[in-house]
Amino acid sequence: MCSNHVAKTVRDRIEKEGLPQFNRRNFLRIGGIAAAGVTAASVGMPVIKARAYKGTGEVIDLSHVFGTNIPTYLIGETPQREDYVTVEANGFYIQRWTFTEHAGTHVDMPAHFVAGAQTVDQYDADLLVSPAVVIDISEKAATDADASLTVEDIQAWESANGEIPEGALVIMYSGWDVRWDTPEAFRNADADDIQHYPGFSPEAAVFLLEERDIHGIGVDTLSLDPGNSATFDVHLSVLSAGKYGIEGLANLAAIKDGAATIYVGVPRWEAGSGGPARILAIV
Repeated sequence: MCSNHVAKTVRDRIEKEGLPQFNRRNFLRIGGIAAAGVTAASVGMPVIKARAYKGTGEVIDLSHVFGTNIPTYLIGETPQREDYVTVEANGFYIQRWTFTEHAGTHVDMPAHFVAGAQTVDQYDADLLVSPAVVIDISEKAATDADASLTVEDIQAWESANGEIPEGALVIMYSGWDVRWDTPEAFRNADADDIQHYPGFSPEAAVFLLEERDIHGIGVDTLSLDPGNSATFDVHLSVLSAGKYGIEGLANLAAIKDGAATIYVGVPRWEAGSGGPARILAIV
């Protein structure tokens, strides 16, 4: 997600409050996210084709196809493409694309929200391979589009599965990915262009940063924050801590009930604030 409004909101907040400091006092001080009841609609998802990976498991693609009719945080950000050369005319085929770094299934690096922070070309590759922790909030998201993944959801997952492992990528599964092929439904904006879809609560993000040793977080929606957030607390907290976020994940239902390792294939382009990515899980 990316917009001039987001940038201004974050700049104003940093000028007023400084970057987040992660301690229990701040954890208790961070405000919650308001909820409004919006019923989630569903459309079909393609069948997942998994194949064996060197006898150790199956490869599940957690990425949506990057195309010219995908949901975007802002209207008008839709990627554009054209044939640059073709086999018929030139003997080989190349496309020319125009898109923002934060389109499609993509990664947010610390520099996306924090001036002078790590860009994608500087980021440690070791942090891009992580055990997956997928926390299912699809039941409450089905009746409340503004639902959040909360500290209580994390604690419930840990009660059933054990403590979140070191270096985990903690992912919210809301079931929102079934809307991907209908961009308006995925964006789910109201008459005032306020978007409504699930994300992490600020408290949950701070809990993970203070109490667990994670690599990052991920969502199957357009933003780490719930769509109706005006303060972007989760983005600011997670990226200020040197972690990364992944937005627009797909096919999480295929890995939510088992163990998986996530591989984040984000382009290592110069001074990048993130970028479209091929996210793979080996289960």
